[in-house]
Amino acid sequence: MRTFIAVELTSELRKPLVALLRALPRTREVKWCTEQQLHVTLKFLGEVSDAQIARVCAAAAAASAAITPFRMRVRGLGCFPSPRNPRVLWCGVEDPTGGCQQWVRQADPLFDELGFKPEGRAFTPHITLGRSRSAAGSAVMREVMEAAEPPRTPEMLVDHVVVFESRLLPGGAQYYPLATVPLAAQQGG
Repeated sequence: MRTFIAVELTSELRKPLVALLRALPRTREVKWCTEQQLHVTLKFLGEVSDAQIARVCAAAAAASAAITPFRMRVRGLGCFPSPRNPRVLWCGVEDPTGGCQQWVRQADPLFDELGFKPEGRAFTPHITLGRSRSAAGSAVMREVMEAAEPPRTPEMLVDHVVVFESRLLPGGAQYYPLATVPLAAQQGG
């Protein structure tokens, strides 16, 4: 099953993002995300066998045990790979204590041991809004970046991460939580 680990967004943090998504131009050239798809991916694993899921959840728990809860908010718009040729439009994540990056640094060696290599590029926490594979879609994304008012959200407390299964369905990807893993201060009894 396709698997990833992410920060779930609170409903308060989602509201301005959903308002922005509703205001974006409807076009076949860009696949905009749904509200249910909004999250901050910390680690994309890809295909994971049923036999590996318990070890994946254990690695996520071990990484999370080293991270104390932290606060984040959404600030600004950005894109990958470049503003001249955007293929992914996203909202940036303001994470003053670097909690997302700390989690990734803790997790990478643990997942490497399980056969999931670290990303080859620097980790940039973000919330994907839409994707395109065409020049026309890139043009739409450039227009959005020039015209859209970047959302400003309230802070949210990140006190857990979620291991998700991603099922690719005709209407788009659907995400199903496999495990909720608390961060350090929330563990124990």
